[in-house]
Amino acid sequence: MNVCAKATRLLFLTLVLLGYSHVFAEESSESPGPVLAFSMGSTLGFSENPLKINSDEYGDWSVQGVATGLSFRQTNPVASNASDYSGFSNAQMILQKTNGPVQLLVQTGLYAMPALGVSYMRPQPTTESNFNYLPQAYVSLTPNENWSLAIGKMPALGGGESVFTYQNINIQRGLLWTQTHVITQGMQLNFSKDIFSASLAWNNGAYSDVYNWLGGAAGIKTGDNSNLTVSWTGALSGNAQNTVATPLLQNNSQIANLIYQYQDDHWSVMPYAQYTYVPMNTAIGINGQSQSLGLALLTVYHVTPLEKGVAPKFHVSIPIRFEYQSSYGNNNLANNPAGLMYGPGSAAWSGTLTPTVQWGKVFARGELSYVKAFNPLAGQAFGANGLNNNQARIMIEAGLLF
Repeated sequence: MNVCAKATRLLFLTLVLLGYSHVFAEESSESPGPVLAFSMGSTLGFSENPLKINSDEYGDWSVQGVATGLSFRQTNPVASNASDYSGFSNAQMILQKTNGPVQLLVQTGLYAMPALGVSYMRPQPTTESNFNYLPQAYVSLTPNENWSLAIGKMPALGGGESVFTYQNINIQRGLLWTQTHVITQGMQLNFSKDIFSASLAWNNGAYSDVYNWLGGAAGIKTGDNSNLTVSWTGALSGNAQNTVATPLLQNNSQIANLIYQYQDDHWSVMPYAQYTYVPMNTAIGINGQSQSLGLALLTVYHVTPLEKGVAPKFHVSIPIRFEYQSSYGNNNLANNPAGLMYGPGSAAWSGTLTPTVQWGKVFARGELSYVKAFNPLAGQAFGANGLNNNQARIMIEAGLLF
């Protein structure tokens, strides 16, 4: 079956689900969706869920579910990838308690993490090679409205995009995202008051076995609709671990971000800059230093305007992302001479368009993306032999957030 037929079947399933969305809506109240302990982009959101408990004695509890599938076709696939794929992308459940002095979040299930410029991995090997079937599980000690201390398995500081497809305005994460780490284990102290917020984190970096990473972030509200965030996180010592979840270079890096965000009823805009640095450490096989510098612009036009910053029950949006990233240094890594990106001295730009519609619990979105690499190291770019310098993908994702 070709990708068009598969995509048609996926869209047909979405239309069936849309038909049932009226039933789902009748079960839900008209109040806003639940407050989630992890970030969501402005194009998708969870609706009110009947599986919740509001108790003066035991606190407020909720259970959310995610069920999504995707289909895509790509040009110049690498040797380990097919030119097309159709299947599920997320099957998850999220349990959370969001009030009181002790709060928590537990997330379980399977997930895919598609990203521009890298090969696609199916949900089961992605889950088992990265954060397993419990990608997040942490407790937050919250003595008052200003302070909290999160302990456990949680999102890492840094970067402009989140872990899972449905959390982001685009289906695929961008070029800059691939240089960061996304889930980590440790603790994070948070403070917020008035227009200022700050975080301090100690953890095991890119999900390694060594707790040698320190990080901090500070944010300030620059206007009624805007804020500015600066962050740094990095390894304090060397670590030779090198796996899918813990790439050697990224796990020994320093990551700095400057992120500006603006949002009104019709526009969400986020330009940000990212710098990463990997020092030479011959004792663990890093025989030279590497650096990357990236610039990104993520925008969303909300065809259906937001209501007090929240998407209405029926919401149509058009997200667009542009990126440019360069890599430089003299890295000569023994087992991976490519170093960061597509080799020392390489660069790339990307463009991504993701029209999105959500109706209650059901959503569907299409995506067209393109990556162009410059000066890639031979064998480290696209195509069966890694010699092509560009890749285009057309993708559809649809499913339920309930």
